[in-house]
Amino acid sequence: MVGNLGNLTGSSGMLTGSSGMAKPGNDPPPAGAVHVTVYYATDRQYQASSHSYGWQPNRAAPHLSYGSVLVSIPEKRAPGELPLPPWYAILSGDNAQKYVLIKEATRLSRADFLATVKARIQTAPERHAAFIYIHGYSNSFDDAARRTAQMAVDLDIGALPVFYSWPSKGTLAGYEYDQNSAEWTQVHLQAFLADFAAHSSATDIYLIAHSMGNRPMTVALANLLEKRPELLPLFKQVVLAAPDINADVFRDQIAPRFASLKLPATLYASANDKAIRASYNFADWDRIGDIRGPIVSIPGMELVDASAVIMNFMGHDYFASNRVLLTDIATMIKTGQRARNRGGLKGIPAQAPQYWAFP
Repeated sequence: MVGNLGNLTGSSGMLTGSSGMAKPGNDPPPAGAVHVTVYYATDRQYQASSHSYGWQPNRAAPHLSYGSVLVSIPEKRAPGELPLPPWYAILSGDNAQKYVLIKEATRLSRADFLATVKARIQTAPERHAAFIYIHGYSNSFDDAARRTAQMAVDLDIGALPVFYSWPSKGTLAGYEYDQNSAEWTQVHLQAFLADFAAHSSATDIYLIAHSMGNRPMTVALANLLEKRPELLPLFKQVVLAAPDINADVFRDQIAPRFASLKLPATLYASANDKAIRASYNFADWDRIGDIRGPIVSIPGMELVDASAVIMNFMGHDYFASNRVLLTDIATMIKTGQRARNRGGLKGIPAQAPQYWAFP
């Protein structure tokens, strides 16, 4: 499946930018693949020796780095699939017809980044839109780039694909480190969202945060919009996918702020999310992304129970790996419809819904 992305993703990245990471050129994608350019901001430390961003935080002010990544996506691929080459595929691992591959990348200054995304958004054929993806726990920079490109194709919402990558350790054993990193990154994410909203020329901004990435996103966004309410109309939809957030902290401290701001927000949770269940076992505290047991409505946002959809083994990335979820998110973004008016969801209870679920 290949979406109609128009001028928003392009087949190549910009040639400007600082040296270090390889720069995207103008080579067309090979037969059977499509090239997607995704844009990024990160507070990871850049490693010149490997020309990549590692898991260490960039402690040097102003902390943030910018750029673009050129990702190759197979044309023959079901929505939600993100096929990666196996570690042993030494000879066939660069098969663009089979695998999602990072081809090239560009580092940009802040000014060049903003100028680039502004130009791309302003030349969009339909609307001036962007979606920003904030990844979760156990994600590398490359993981985030690939996922953003896959969502850009599968959602097909005509929005410039952007991701914010905080310094997750990228390993299952790095949970405690990632918790501290997610807290550390919050002020940098807030600064980036303010910068992007003010200078990108996007009139429609959609945030999609996953797992632990919801921790810095929710606080950063609430802080920003309480401080600068003139930016509020730009944020059209906020998606909280499988949020790994303390349930009581969320209900008492985060949801009321979203309700006060009247942000259109949707929270997807599941009873079959093994990663969220592991987070509960680690912290011995309920997670808002775990929908087991009694379900209560959350003032200020719509809650969608995704337990009925088919998931992979861990059941944690259902928001981007399942066709049903992708369709629901895409419909919400394209039309602005709330859950009551979107097909494929049922209200529970039916007469006066407190939340919504896939049948």
